[in-house]
Amino acid sequence: MNARRDSLTLAPTRHLAGHLGSALALCTLLGAGTGAQALTFTIGGGGDPRDVDFSQTFDLAADRTAAAETYIVARGTPKGIKRVAIGSFCVGAVYGKSAAGNSSGGTLSFSKSVVGGFPGGLPASEFLESAEIMREYLETRLKAAGIEVVPQERLAEIPAYQKFAESLVTEPQDDGEDLKMGKGSSARQLTWVFSPGKRPFIKDCRRGSYASTMAMVRLITDKDMAGINVMSVAVTMDFALAQAAGGFFSGAKADLKYGQHLSPGVTNNTMTLFGEGGGTLWLKQAIVPAKNPFTEGGKGEIKRKGEYDYLKGTSTTTTTQNSTIDADHELWISNANAHMKALVDMYVAALASTK
Repeated sequence: MNARRDSLTLAPTRHLAGHLGSALALCTLLGAGTGAQALTFTIGGGGDPRDVDFSQTFDLAADRTAAAETYIVARGTPKGIKRVAIGSFCVGAVYGKSAAGNSSGGTLSFSKSVVGGFPGGLPASEFLESAEIMREYLETRLKAAGIEVVPQERLAEIPAYQKFAESLVTEPQDDGEDLKMGKGSSARQLTWVFSPGKRPFIKDCRRGSYASTMAMVRLITDKDMAGINVMSVAVTMDFALAQAAGGFFSGAKADLKYGQHLSPGVTNNTMTLFGEGGGTLWLKQAIVPAKNPFTEGGKGEIKRKGEYDYLKGTSTTTTTQNSTIDADHELWISNANAHMKALVDMYVAALASTK
């Protein structure tokens, strides 16, 4: 349910249910909380990601190297990359989101909150195919740029990788995280994270713990990995932007603005290369498709092939009156295919520029 309410209290939970069938479950899950250097063609440094702006759409016809100067930044510029092994490749689809704002003054306090799920249910099977296409495209583009890709089968034969793989997972993960917001406001999202083809991937691939980083370091320092950079890729596709505001005598606001985008930020869309000459490339600015598959104020129509209710959110937003959200799942998948490939092109263009 995409419900906007006053004074909504969301109950905490410790883990995520496998399937969401009710607004109560989604509200509860979203309520669970937890307490650079530029590339050589000068991208403008690291710092924080730019705010998501749905009016700044991505031009699929643009030259990818030129586009990379706007969209990609580096934290430790990868240089001289000639041979890589994809040690972890994970893709996340955000399917639930909440926002809340709280304001107070004198003896009065006021709060607003909103919680929403992916309208019509996440088209998971189709997105799995999109992720597989992206991974295959990444390997193709790396090879075309003159970078050798160690086959997964060869990598699996290396004892050091076998040891490293003991800490990896193959099953999809449900990732709940608090979002960075301003004073008097909060937001949270739920992301379904997986690896295409059920290949092993780092469980915390989108944020990277100390333990997983050290495991990667041990892998790349093994003699059998000499001359190989191990690559870790994380991809995040989002469906809405959480907006909230609050504070002392400032009023309370909370809203979800629906729009498909590849989320900016080093924990959302990133490519890290471990080993000699390694570094991290990440998405500085959201990749926003020119055609948005979501329409607020429509008739609640869902355009899709087949029937599914996996990770489902209803398509109604409730305020003092009802408004509905139309969702074109076929367009969402088409956008995903095209723009995930564009992200690959920009990563490879950045790598090629530093060879």
